[in-house]
Amino acid sequence: GGSFAAALKGTGAFPPMMVHMVASGEAGRDVPGMMTRAAEFLEEEFENATSTALSLMEPIIIVVLGGLVGMIVLSIMLPIIQLNTLALQ
Repeated sequence: GGSFAAALKGTGAFPPMMVHMVASGEAGRDVPGMMTRAAEFLEEEFENATSTALSLMEPIIIVVLGGLVGMIVLSIMLPIIQLNTLALQ
């Protein structure tokens, strides 16, 4: 018999902004509209966080792959150079 916003808040699984928006929707008698706005807000927030995380990970991935390629090149070239120095002796 309680409010929908109170039930959402009681679970603890929803962000406070969404609970507040649902409570505002209940007060204005437009719960579906406010839930749609809350979903759009949360989707935009997720997109921003994801793009920020990916832009931070991009340089790290480039450095790691560069190190991997460098190790492969060294593992191929080092024996060739050692053979060359042994042949000159």
